[in-house]
Amino acid sequence: MASMFLSSSTSRIQRWLCDSPDTVSPRRPPSLSESLAAAPPRLVKRRRDTSPCDMEDSSSRGSSPGKRRRQNNDNLSMQSISQSGSIAVSDRTVLTAPASAKRSTSPSRYLTQLRTARPPISLSPITMPPPLPDKVKIRLGKLRRRLGDTVKGAYIPAGLKKAIEQDPEFHLSLSMEPIDPEAFDYDDKRTLADFSLAYTIQQVKSIFRDATLCTQFGRDENAWCFGVVWPLIELAIKLHGKDKWRPESVQSQTINPLYLSRISDPSTPTKERPLFRKTDFCFSYSYLDPHFRAFYDQLDKVQSTHASHTTDNFTARSILFSGIEVKPENGDQKEAELQMSIWMAASLRKKMELVRKAFPTTSVSETDITSDSGVGYNANEQTIEDPIAPLPPSPTALLEPALTVIGHEHKVYYACISSAVEDGNIAILGPDEKFTNLSTRSVQGIFKLIKFYAGILDYGYGADRESEHKGKEELWGEYIGRIARAVSAMV
Repeated sequence: MASMFLSSSTSRIQRWLCDSPDTVSPRRPPSLSESLAAAPPRLVKRRRDTSPCDMEDSSSRGSSPGKRRRQNNDNLSMQSISQSGSIAVSDRTVLTAPASAKRSTSPSRYLTQLRTARPPISLSPITMPPPLPDKVKIRLGKLRRRLGDTVKGAYIPAGLKKAIEQDPEFHLSLSMEPIDPEAFDYDDKRTLADFSLAYTIQQVKSIFRDATLCTQFGRDENAWCFGVVWPLIELAIKLHGKDKWRPESVQSQTINPLYLSRISDPSTPTKERPLFRKTDFCFSYSYLDPHFRAFYDQLDKVQSTHASHTTDNFTARSILFSGIEVKPENGDQKEAELQMSIWMAASLRKKMELVRKAFPTTSVSETDITSDSGVGYNANEQTIEDPIAPLPPSPTALLEPALTVIGHEHKVYYACISSAVEDGNIAILGPDEKFTNLSTRSVQGIFKLIKFYAGILDYGYGADRESEHKGKEELWGEYIGRIARAVSAMV
């Protein structure tokens, strides 16, 4: 009886399963399509481990309110993406772009801001300068002619001619670009037996070798700085600047904010912030020279130990001159100009502050007596030891050359006071298209650069007593020397 009842029950269950449209016959395995069709929708999504945070988020999400918010606020979402680089997926999930994807501020934008900064700095081509006092333009013209004379010819000692032509490291370069005959100085009668000539040829070879390696292997800024530019200016100082000059590396030094231009702070428009950039190298009037050391001692006695615009313990006590910003090949020319401009503007403002300290009762204006007027101060007749009371320098005397170096190419600029009324207003003029072939790509170019830098140093202070420009329109003789005499009278 029990077996008959079980058989009957089983038959009824089988008939019921066969008659059901949503089931698969138990006599065969279900196909993949039937399994997918038979599976409830909630089982298609893969399960994941849940945490208390996930559970809370899923319970609060309900019917996807986050998705509705994105649909209603597409414009706001796109604005937030463009401004912050982030996308809000939900209240708890925000996708943020990596830092490298953020757009950096263009140096050209900062160069434009300098014009409206307080006080302003203008960077202009020489052929399109801002309004300048007439005496500034006269002085600039004289300086350009003076530097132009250094590269017209006779910048390679004739005693090095055979050594250069026979050197195997120079052979390929000279076969492509022979040295111009006028480049040799036949009035220089020294031979290779002279230690200075032997030293010169070895240093030039080292600079040429490193410049070649920097180009072949795309080396970085530091390689250009200390393999090419630093040895170049060191050689120029040793050959022409004597002990009057020191090369200074100021890459890690900070400019005193008192001498920086200020721009509006984007985060707080009612406030201003200093626009600060560093440069690589400059020159200083050497502490090792007794002439300049006497000046620095006088500054110490009157407690005016800060002679420059930096905050470094050493260079803050030194009178700094010019500025050189270095970039690798294909480096950003605008960035180099920005760094050099800020450095030079701060340097000139510090020098003007020294004038105000040395001549506290004198108004420094365009009407001050200068050597350009033909009367008054004569740099050939007065020295730092003269008992005659020094005259206050004019802003027209404050003109300094500066350089940017992009790989091989050296470009020269001129920094000056652009207003006789506001001495904090600075103009940077350049690059000077007159000097477009200053390059370390060739042996001849390296020698030409050495002589060009010698001309810059001669303008800052004529170390060569036989220089035709000695005592005439030097920065020291026309400007800093007067401050030195004024400081000496205060002790």
